Amino acid sequence: MSTRVAVVPSAPLLLPEYTGREDVGAGLRARAAEAVGWAGDGGDVVLVVATDREQRGTRPPLGQRVGTHFAGTAGVGVAAVVVVGWDASPAECAALGEHLAGSAPGQPLVVVADGSARRGEKAPGHLDERAFAVDGSVVAALRSGDLDPVRRLDPALCADLLLHGRAPLQVLAARSPGPVVPVALEADDPWGVLHVVARLQLPED
Repeated sequence: MSTRVAVVPSAPLLLPEYTGREDVGAGLRARAAEAVGWAGDGGDVVLVVATDREQRGTRPPLGQRVGTHFAGTAGVGVAAVVVVGWDASPAECAALGEHLAGSAPGQPLVVVADGSARRGEKAPGHLDERAFAVDGSVVAALRSGDLDPVRRLDPALCADLLLHGRAPLQVLAARSPGPVVPVALEADDPWGVLHVVARLQLPED
């Protein structure tokens, strides 16, 4: 059997404690939880998340908290959490992905990864026109199954564009050195941050 992978966002508003009177993240949260449930298929998943750009307190990274919440909502367990530095080098990400391939073959993955947070004047990082081309290359790679553009993402440019999912996505790309099989993908940026919910299948281990 192929290995299932879900790619989901890590927006704070997807957590219950950040939900206001109007739950604007309800639809995105439901779709992401469904993708995680599909990946886990009733079993356990491995979360791949980035550290927070700025560590505040002793809580786990936001991506880990969001991913764990999705797993609980979907009724799947979390077998392990792989935390990669948000600014890790591509070589470090590749080594981590290759380790995953050898240590957890066949284990479903949930990759928690946001796109750029600079896609509009009211975005967290304000507008940077370069964000659209970089985000576009990531979405196109996930849609096509050819993750080479993800492997080539420049850490400095992604840091400037507040593309926080770069490192987890590069771990995923190294976990499957060949093409992946796209099953479903949707992408949107209603708050100036690219959010992707994708379902992928890796070739048989």
